[in-house]
Parts: sequence; C-alpha cells; structure tokens
Amino acid sequence: MFINKDLLDFFASMAEIKKQKRDVFNTLAADVEDPDIRERLLQISRNEQKHVEQLMQSMELVNGGPYHDYSAPAQPQKPSLPLQLHPVDEEAANHDSQADANDSASQTLLPSINVSDEIPFNKIESEAVLTETETIAEAETVNEEVSMDSEHSDSTPKTSFDTESIQNPQVALVYQNRNHSIQEQHHDPVSHLQPPSPQIIFNMNTPKHPLAEVFGFTTSDLSSKAQRYRSNRHCPFNNRVPNCTNEHPKNPLGVCSILHENKPVITCPVRFREEWLITDDAASFFFKEGVRWSSLTEVQLTDAYGKSAGNIDVVLVAYDEAGKMVDFGAIDIQTPFISGDVRDPFDFYMKDPKANSLMDWSAQSNYPQPDYVSATRQSLVPQLIFKGSILNSWKKKMAVAIDRSYFETLTNLVAVEKEEAEIAWFIYDLEPVTSVEKEHYELRRANVVYTKFQQTLAALSASYPDNIDHFMKLLPELADR
Repeated sequence: MFINKDLLDFFASMAEIKKQKRDVFNTLAADVEDPDIRERLLQISRNEQKHVEQLMQSMELVNGGPYHDYSAPAQPQKPSLPLQLHPVDEEAANHDSQADANDSASQTLLPSINVSDEIPFNKIESEAVLTETETIAEAETVNEEVSMDSEHSDSTPKTSFDTESIQNPQVALVYQNRNHSIQEQHHDPVSHLQPPSPQIIFNMNTPKHPLAEVFGFTTSDLSSKAQRYRSNRHCPFNNRVPNCTNEHPKNPLGVCSILHENKPVITCPVRFREEWLITDDAASFFFKEGVRWSSLTEVQLTDAYGKSAGNIDVVLVAYDEAGKMVDFGAIDIQTPFISGDVRDPFDFYMKDPKANSLMDWSAQSNYPQPDYVSATRQSLVPQLIFKGSILNSWKKKMAVAIDRSYFETLTNLVAVEKEEAEIAWFIYDLEPVTSVEKEHYELRRANVVYTKFQQTLAALSASYPDNIDHFMKLLPELADR
C-alpha cells in the first residue's frame, strides 16, 4: 500500500494541536466554580479528544496499520471505535481541518470534498461481514459525520493547474450521490478491484531482478518463439511497426513491464495493446451496442491556434450503415515513469538471456521502481488539461487505460454512473499464466470507474500542503547560510 509520509505528519501535527487544546480546556474547567461553565469547558475538551481519536484513526487508514504516536500519552479517555468500511475517519479529518481554520489563521488545510461515501481501492483482501445491528450503527455514524461536515465544509475544491504541488495521499474513490446506502455501496460494481485468479500462478522462483517482461516474454521463457522475439527486437503487442521502438528504434529498451513488490507493473504504453482489449472496452463506453467502429493510432490533436496539444494514443471512429463517420472517442494510455536505472539490468540480461534469466540484481545501486508521482505531475494531469479539455469542450468521451497499481495512487476521484460519465478509467492487471510449454503474463481488465471531467481534474491537480510551521522553521536556517 502506498503510504504518504507528508500526510501522516500533517495529521500527527493536527492531533498534537488538538491534544494541547484539550488540555487547556481541562485546566480552565478546573479553575471555574460555576458548574454550567465548567461543564461547557469539559464538553469542549471531550470534543477535542474525540477529534484526536478520529485523526489517529485517519492515520491508521493512511498508514495501512497502527500508527505509532511518539507524543506524550493523553489522559485516559473512552476508547475509539474500530475502523469500519465507511469513511468516518476521512470525513472527520475534513471537518477537523475546517474547524482549525476558524481557530488559527496559521493552520493550513487539506481541501475538503463535500461527499459522503468513499470506496478504498487498495482494500483487496476480504472484509468482515457486518451484522444487521452493526450496519445500522454504521449508517447512523455516517449520517452524523455528514451532517457535521456539511455545516463546516466548503464545496468541491476548484480546479488548480499547479501540477508541481501534487502529492499522493491515501487512495479513495468517492461517490457523488449522498443517498447511496451502506448496502448499495457493498454491491456497487466499482467498490472493489478483483484480484487475479489464485489458481493461476507461476511455478518459477521469485526473480531477484526488476525485469518482468522483455520483448513480451518473461525472462525465464527460453522457448524458440521468445528467443526469436529477443534476437529480432520484435514487439508482440501491436506496435505501429513490427519492432520495439521504446525509447529508441535502433537500440530499443525492450522492457514491457517491471517487477515491483513481486508484481508486474506495465511501463510501456504499447503493452496495453495486447489483443486490442482496450479498444473493445472503450467502444462499450463510447458507443451504443452494435455500432460499427474502427481504430486509429497516434492521432495529432491541435488547439484553436494550430498548436499541438499532443497525440491521442488511440481514436475510435463510429460509422453509420452508409459508412459515414458519426462519432468518435479518445483512448489515453497512462504508464508510470521509472525511477532508477532499468537499462543496465536489461542490457546485462540481453547479453546472455539463458545464463542471466535468474540473475540477482537486488544488490545493485539505483534499482528501478515505478514513479507514480512524477507520472501524475508531468504526464497525466498535463494531458488532461490540454488534450482532455479540448475533447471535453467538444463533448467527446475519453477512456484512460491504466495499470491497477498506478490507479491505486490517484487521489479522491469522484465516481458517477456510466450514463453521466465523461471519462472511463479502464484498470488492468497483468495476470500470470503458466502451462507445460510456456509461462507468460496476460492483460486482464480488473475494473472500470466512471468520472466527470472537471471533478477529475480538480481532484488530480489539487495540492496537499504541509503544515506551515514546518516551512517557517526552515526560513531562519536558510537566512543564516
């Protein structure tokens, strides 16, 4: 699970402020003789403690487990409720941030999205089934938090185009409709990604190198077909030419996907063209069933001034019975950047694939891994701003093909029904398949999520600032240099 240290530090600093306020009101209550005033002060203190508990739960949600609190132990209080399937923690954090704005002008806030239901996309393991009594209690708690949030929070944050300030906090998909019940959330088709079939696994040892696929085949595949593709630098995934052209046509980097945490992550956009699954999926979003369509690749898009807004990876064109074009839709393929050096292990492997198929690269410096943050800042958001804005102004739909691990790092997307959607996120996995003759990965669709364009751009381009006190502490040190 992706853990955002800045977000954890932010919540921890807010919890510390709340603890200090709690202690101040306890001290004031001890010095007041009027019982009514004392009770008011104690009630405020109890509310501050409740906020502390909610922030700690939020940190556990972001951290993916218990968060170690290094601050001084608080006075004994009523134990907090365990985390459940609803977004009480996130809602409480948003409400808490808004309340802090009224108390202190120096406290910087996270943006608040005025919605009620969140669906965590990184919760793949099965959840405990709630009893009827627990479900009713959960619904009542959600209603209380939504009511509290609606009194203090602003509307959905405005779109920000400052792509340099994007961070990646805990992934959460958010429902736009407040009227969804707990039961509806559990049965919604976009509520959970489906893991690969457990019975389809590799029998080979877990590689100790970053190469999942080289020219379309696993590094341990020594079949005659795999060797032919490697020796000729061929691409098996419908590239515009037979050969791989990744990075350089004469000396291509033939790495289709890399291994990260023992799972393959697609890093080459052409890898998504396997069996043209992405076009079939996108056509079901763009057009009505039964419509004839064809596809074009690498179509240039220009703005009103004739300036290039970039190339559309795939355009699907629909025709009527007479063969006249009647509609089109655009597919954008998003892959993460790679931090570290993947060229060196690739070149080393290619010198002798048979001898180096099980090479141990783990001790090498600059070990490559996916860089989702840079890809979002430098590729996904700019393409939505330029290409997406043009397509949206034309009222044309857009589909995004994306690796599951990449999608899990995106922030607070607002899900809508398919009929309302302007963007469809088609989320794919590489599923390991093995047989007597070969072992390989196959592209499989894990899920699809529908969103509106402006809400998506606002969520992905929003910045999540650190505590201003952290920045101000650095200024005197810089001034003394």
